[in-house]
Amino acid sequence: MLSAKGALQVLLDERKRQVLRAIVEDYVASAEPIGSRTLARTHNLGVSSATIRNEMADLEALGLLDKPHTSAGRVPSDRGYRLYVDRLMQPTPLTEQDVVQVQGLYLSRVREIEYLIAQTMRLLSHAGDFMTLAVGPEMQRAVLKRIEALPADEGRMALVLVTDYYVQHRMIEVPQGSDPESLRRTLQELSERLRGLTVEKINRSLLETVARELNGRIYDELIQFLEDCLTPTDADRLRIAGTSHFLSQPEFREAERIRAAIQLIEQQSTLGELLRNGAGEGVQVRIGQENPLPLAHDLSIVTLGVARGGEIVARFGLVGPKRMDYARALALAQEVWQALDEAIN
Repeated sequence: MLSAKGALQVLLDERKRQVLRAIVEDYVASAEPIGSRTLARTHNLGVSSATIRNEMADLEALGLLDKPHTSAGRVPSDRGYRLYVDRLMQPTPLTEQDVVQVQGLYLSRVREIEYLIAQTMRLLSHAGDFMTLAVGPEMQRAVLKRIEALPADEGRMALVLVTDYYVQHRMIEVPQGSDPESLRRTLQELSERLRGLTVEKINRSLLETVARELNGRIYDELIQFLEDCLTPTDADRLRIAGTSHFLSQPEFREAERIRAAIQLIEQQSTLGELLRNGAGEGVQVRIGQENPLPLAHDLSIVTLGVARGGEIVARFGLVGPKRMDYARALALAQEVWQALDEAIN
């Protein structure tokens, strides 16, 4: 039995596919409704504008085109965009500069997830007219790898805490009369006791218990540093970039649309929900009313989720009007996902 998409595909002969593809791509480029005369003039479809007009009427009847009230032209519907993305869109390779920029970003030996997320966010926010979102990782799941003490100037030392997600460091004063080498060995012993535990399992009570077992050789400033490092309060926050690029799109010249867009941006918990819901591993795209939030029904979002050990540790989203350049957005997302997945894993 044919799916709804398959059945719809059967109804479209090659000419209708060409007309729909041309309308989507021209509308993405111009942000203006597309008329039959424009298509006949700019595309070599081999038929008259009257024939194209009939094809457009059929596509509208199939729910693939919409007709704005103030224009004789047509624009793609949500279903039209979806069919275009799934069946009609020609892959658009990234430029050599894009590929070099993406791959160069992940050549570093640094593999801290927090660092990689920040770098990815910076890359995506400069890559197009999108609003870029990112969440993750959930720091409570980070696993402690080691705690180190590094000598600094006299009377001070640098403490470094390393998890598989992030690194924290701080300069602390060494109490008078303390032997730095003895403190370093104590810290090494503490590291051995805690290694392999997730952050959510390491609390002040546990730290104080271990300190007592080490005969009080772990003093308050050190415990406070460890507690601060192991309770990151904003690690799973939503990061947002590129809002000015996003709001400069022609769609937001209308007061009602820009009001809805600003409302969505201001409601960061709602925007985070938009990214978290349905952003599974790999690259996906949700168009218009496929988004569960009413405020996002005039938008599309390309999501990429990176997993490690079967769990999503980072999610990114490229948000734009439904008229976004899907070919570029998907090509960019796929390239970034592949490079980031390799770097994290």
